[in-house]
Amino acid sequence: SEEALQQATDQLWAVLDAVPGLISWVSSDLRYIGVNQHLATSFQRPPESFVGQKINFLEKGSTFAHLIRNFFASSAQQIWQEIDIEIKGSARNYLIVAQKYHQGTAAVSVGIDITDRKHAESQKTKLIASLQESEAKFRSLYEATSDAVMLLDDREFFDCNLATLQMFGCSDKELLYGRHPGEFSPPFQPNGQDSSSILKHRIAAAMQTGSCRFDWVHRRIDGSEFPAEVLLNAVEINGKKMIQAVVRDITDRKRDEDRIKASLAEKEVLLKEIHHRVKNNLQVISSLLKLQSRYIQDSRVIEMLKESQNRVRSMALVHEQLYQSKDLSKIDLARYIQNLAHNLFQAYEIDAKGIELQTIVAPRSLNIDTAVPCGLIINELVTNSLKYAFVGHDRGTIKIDFIIEDERVCVLTVSDSGIGFPKDLDYRNARTLGLRLVVSLVKQLRGQIQLLATAGTAFRITFSPPN
Repeated sequence: SEEALQQATDQLWAVLDAVPGLISWVSSDLRYIGVNQHLATSFQRPPESFVGQKINFLEKGSTFAHLIRNFFASSAQQIWQEIDIEIKGSARNYLIVAQKYHQGTAAVSVGIDITDRKHAESQKTKLIASLQESEAKFRSLYEATSDAVMLLDDREFFDCNLATLQMFGCSDKELLYGRHPGEFSPPFQPNGQDSSSILKHRIAAAMQTGSCRFDWVHRRIDGSEFPAEVLLNAVEINGKKMIQAVVRDITDRKRDEDRIKASLAEKEVLLKEIHHRVKNNLQVISSLLKLQSRYIQDSRVIEMLKESQNRVRSMALVHEQLYQSKDLSKIDLARYIQNLAHNLFQAYEIDAKGIELQTIVAPRSLNIDTAVPCGLIINELVTNSLKYAFVGHDRGTIKIDFIIEDERVCVLTVSDSGIGFPKDLDYRNARTLGLRLVVSLVKQLRGQIQLLATAGTAFRITFSPPN
């Protein structure tokens, strides 16, 4: 019945209006027969305003009009094509599906908005291209580096670069794949430890902390060995933790290090020999002075030769300690002061009877340019104390203190408990060689000297040794 037909028609239009797509009916003369509500709403017009209008009435030269014109001109009964349609000032991507009916005199067209899908596809394409570019760059760096780069799981290698093949003497990657790292190491490392056990520990450390660096001895396919520096990095591939091993052949570096060590050892021997000979020459001078004093009757001249002999001994002692020391550039000050004071007490055996020596020396090493002036200063001040401080006294104390202030300034104090320094004597302008020498040596150290107002005599010398 007509009522049933109208009801079916209304139902069909309700469905077509509800479809979120652009649906239109077009005649072969390229005029609209009708459109659904969604299409009309998209162009902000009522559906009836489209009926009878040319399909390009909204936009001259539209891609939709061009598509439909070509469709009617062809023998095809159905087409589908992606086109751009401007809606509300914005270009949208649509998939147009058109089907002819009424013996080709009309067509129904359905447009599906695929803008979001196209955008997603574009982003995906760009992402894939970016990933491919990054992969190409990584692979280029991976293959271009001269270091061997390998990837391994908890058991075996599964990838490597070309440098790995060259370093380990492999002709093909397949010779490396599936093999355990221990197969490219000798059974024991130079320190005698088992290679497999150490490797297991190093790999576990890298897995736990993220990286592990160490020196290693590797073995090539042909059995030859070479020293290497190894860096293990924990990496994640497809959600699984792996190890990236970077191996650098350090054969040339080790050879250079051995050459430098041999050269340094040779120079150390020569330097020790020089210090030994200087010490011997100074001892010869000291012996000559002692021998000369035996043929002199004047006690004043004998005393002068004795003082000169002590000065020479103090310098000889520096060279003696240097060639006996492991460090040829520095002197252990505590040991040097103890030996120097002992020599002086022996030289003035008669005057030193009943005199006690006390030393408080901070742990410190000085170079030869600082140690020699310090030794001569101590020699002169202790000599003066032994000769003049205890006249008429059977007992007394001589103290040598050496401390560090503010982690930089050295403070040397030589004092005695004797009769005190003569008040009418200016030590800075003294005519005696010993005090003049002390003042001169303090200037050489770029330091300062001060006579302290205490019981007995106390000289305080401060200086900053060079770095």
